[in-house]
Amino acid sequence: MAYKVPFVCFIAAITVVSVASKAECKHKIAGTAEPITWTKDFEAAQTACRQGKYSEAESLYKMALQSCEASTGAASPAVARCLVDLGALYKQQKKYGEAEDMYKRALVIREKGRKSNLPEAQTDIASSLNLLAGLYRLEGKDEDAEPLYKRSIGIVDKVFGVNSFAAGAAVQDLATLYVDQKKYPQAEELYKRIIARTEKKGGPVCPILAPSLNSLATIYSAEGKYDDADKVIKRAIAIEETELGPDEPHLAVMLENYAGILRKAKRDDEAEKLEARVKAIRQKPVPPWTPPSKSNLK
Repeated sequence: MAYKVPFVCFIAAITVVSVASKAECKHKIAGTAEPITWTKDFEAAQTACRQGKYSEAESLYKMALQSCEASTGAASPAVARCLVDLGALYKQQKKYGEAEDMYKRALVIREKGRKSNLPEAQTDIASSLNLLAGLYRLEGKDEDAEPLYKRSIGIVDKVFGVNSFAAGAAVQDLATLYVDQKKYPQAEELYKRIIARTEKKGGPVCPILAPSLNSLATIYSAEGKYDDADKVIKRAIAIEETELGPDEPHLAVMLENYAGILRKAKRDDEAEKLEARVKAIRQKPVPPWTPPSKSNLK
């Protein structure tokens, strides 16, 4: 199995450079000869995190946060970014109380920012809401997570449009929450919404459709709607086979799910054939990964 770098290490990868450059400019304009150094501690913390040195990373993030507050102000977007990363590190270590404090502080800063109505700032607010909701789920606070997901969805819809891939991804989190709570009608409605949005944006064979179709099939199966489940998952499998090929290991997961649906529907002979196919796929050497075609994502 390939080594997976902890997600927390990359949470600020997209914005840290731009934030740092803006902050350094402000510092120099103020008349100080040397640019700020909080980004050095920040990047060192990320490196320590990638190496699994979480105690060292925590100390470095705290140093970066303190320096950032002193140089950019206690309520700057850069401070919110530091808080988010430190919160993610706490989450990685299952220090959920500390993580919650960091995420809440970051959310307050972003909500009260002078430019909070701008699209970029709204996107950051939606991100903070999602992070906090995800944390609540880990803490078993699903009732607290649900309204945050809904609010995040509203922001993403407004910023990117209701038919954007980003909007579909936002709805996915709430749909997953409903599935875990066995609120299948609500989950079904959301997955249908995701699928409709994706079809409108990427077409009927967009590769991004396959996971959502697979999830919808699972919901139908849980509701005892086996004919609907059969129709939907066949479509998902066809998309995957076209995009990835008939022997791709990822396809085996979907085929296995289909076999489970067939078992529930008492179609054991068909299920056995699929299970044999899954076994054959998994016995083959894993081919080098190649990115999927972008033709359907334009």
